[in-house]
Amino acid sequence: MQAQDPRPLVAGNWKMNGLLSSLEEVDKLAAGIANGARPACDVMLCPPAPLLLAMRERIGEA
Repeated sequence: MQAQDPRPLVAGNWKMNGLLSSLEEVDKLAAGIANGARPACDVMLCPPAPLLLAMRERIGEA
């Protein structure tokens, strides 16, 4: 069995003073993925703790 090349990972990190209005960017990313955008890398978003629940509610199981 041949090992696969690792898939690149792009991670985005918010500052700790995140605002709910910042989640509009998450909406744009989720809309792009829903419309068929398939990046050539894995994408990881790292919101500040106060925005975790709001972000989870916006993206669901995506």
